Amino acid sequence: MTRVLELLVSLLIVAVLIVVVGALLPNHGHVEREVEVSSPLRQIFDSVNTLRRFPEWSPERRLDPQLRMEYEGPRTGVGATVNWSGDESVGKGSVKIISSEEDSQVKMEVVNNFAGENKTYTITLNPSENGKTTRIVWAYDVDYGWDLAWRYAGLYIHGKPDATVQTAVANVANMLASFPNVDYKDQDIQEVEVVGVPVLVLSTKAPRTLDEVEDATYTSIARIEAVMTKYGLTQAGPVRTVTTNWGDDNYVFDVSIPVDSTTFMLDGTEYTINAPVLSDTVEDILEEEDAAPLMLGDYDEDGYLIIEDGVRAKISYSGHALVTEYSGSPAALPLLRLQLKAFSETHGYLYSEMGGGRFWDEVIETTEDGEQTFKVTLPVEP
Repeated sequence: MTRVLELLVSLLIVAVLIVVVGALLPNHGHVEREVEVSSPLRQIFDSVNTLRRFPEWSPERRLDPQLRMEYEGPRTGVGATVNWSGDESVGKGSVKIISSEEDSQVKMEVVNNFAGENKTYTITLNPSENGKTTRIVWAYDVDYGWDLAWRYAGLYIHGKPDATVQTAVANVANMLASFPNVDYKDQDIQEVEVVGVPVLVLSTKAPRTLDEVEDATYTSIARIEAVMTKYGLTQAGPVRTVTTNWGDDNYVFDVSIPVDSTTFMLDGTEYTINAPVLSDTVEDILEEEDAAPLMLGDYDEDGYLIIEDGVRAKISYSGHALVTEYSGSPAALPLLRLQLKAFSETHGYLYSEMGGGRFWDEVIETTEDGEQTFKVTLPVEP
């Protein structure tokens, strides 16, 4: 009996010690890690002010490559949310932006399977004095309250929670390094909905000088205008320059002119301009070694309608796009394209520089003294 009492007293003492020690443990946990990057400050802010880039920096994605994600709320800023579910290593959770200060700080509410409640990420951006680099400080905070199990779990905050923060900040740095290193802070970039229109297209190329690109453009315009006149079509919008390849030596591009009708007549036959769709039948014909030369009414490998003299027709891109405008020399157009690419990257828009996803430029205004205003468009997925 005495031994039983001694055992009970010992267990009671241990229990009291556990409670006393637990009560003395911190009721709050904090971990932070940092990295210094050379990306423009606005790029860094935009990249963490959206959760559309979550797949790139997510520590959970590293643990479970098959992680399933769903987005809610706005694309950027307060309310932007991503919910995830994965294997047992990550479980279910979410991240939601709850406060946002431009170029300064983003705070996120975190729900995961770590111990505690009121879990948050606070991402603070500290530019250097010379403005060439920025220190990203990524903090994780959690409350344990009076839950003793959580308080004891807090002793291991420098385990998995610490590793999670370190992974996130390192992944963000690597992600930023893959973006075009251009600052678009002062360039007004908007998301718009583009409506496709019938266009006549002529592919060309020129050495990468303003004069030779201009000469090649005017030559192509003249050829397209001759076809338009022959087929009774009228220009219905600004000439578009569609970038195919901005090479080291040559610029490969399409000159594209909107026209006023999707149909035209020749020798009593009506032809219809459609959106480019390459059917299996057309693809089989194009693959035949002895295929006859393409003639008026045929479709080429891009699904464009063949007309003549290298001129083709199609319905142009229709859908979401990023656009920006600029007044000045056309020499700035390559920079504007890079700014659009960087903006799309940091905001999580998907784009492709192939087919219908290519950039196009338009001259939308020319002043009396010859200054031109350009509109540059990049098709993106919403």
